[in-house]
Amino acid sequence: MAWREFRNQFKGAMFGPFWISLTTAMTAAGLGVLYGQLFDQPLSSHLPYVAIALVVWSMISAFITGGCNVFAANGYIFKEFPLPLSLFSYRLVVVQLLTTVFRMIVLIGILILFPRAFRYEMLLSFVGFILLIWIGFWSTFVLGVINARYRDFGQLAAASLTFIFFVTPIFWVPGRLGPYSVFVDLNPFYHFIEVVRGPLLASPDVALNFTVTAGFAMVTPLLALFLFGRWWHRLPYWC
Repeated sequence: MAWREFRNQFKGAMFGPFWISLTTAMTAAGLGVLYGQLFDQPLSSHLPYVAIALVVWSMISAFITGGCNVFAANGYIFKEFPLPLSLFSYRLVVVQLLTTVFRMIVLIGILILFPRAFRYEMLLSFVGFILLIWIGFWSTFVLGVINARYRDFGQLAAASLTFIFFVTPIFWVPGRLGPYSVFVDLNPFYHFIEVVRGPLLASPDVALNFTVTAGFAMVTPLLALFLFGRWWHRLPYWC
């Protein structure tokens, strides 16, 4: 089901899913070059900084928008067939993994173009990526149940993503805020991005980033099990 959904997004397109790579490359190049000049950052450091964040942010935002609709958009299926509701969350995870693979093609190319000395700490990026997948999976239950009951919630989440994108250090450096940079640590999305970007770029605050992300990784399943366990039998009526 996941492969069919992923393939149908590019049905009839000449380049197929490589449009994902092209879009990521164009966005990373535009933001990396432009804001590198505005913030007086060298391209060799700012372009990888932006590219890694874009790959992670794209996955996070897709989990949010897809998670809100994971039950509401598939009600016609589980009303007709006795399928486990968790199947749709698994499908969303697999689709996002496939999409992220094509985004990472651009990221790998940029890291080859601007190489960095290998450090064992870089392997923590894989741990951070797994944590994000874990949080994303369980968040689909939370967002899906809430949006199935209150449909305005999905619209609010989608509208909030643009605001979150600009207040999160994706294409700008926290140090540019001066004394206000301490407020960046209050943004959980900053920590989600840094658990992947930080180890690759030798960020000094990786321990704090992983602590916050691990906290969400423990709380999200508990919240998901509570909401889904309490209201799963209502989903056929809400959807």
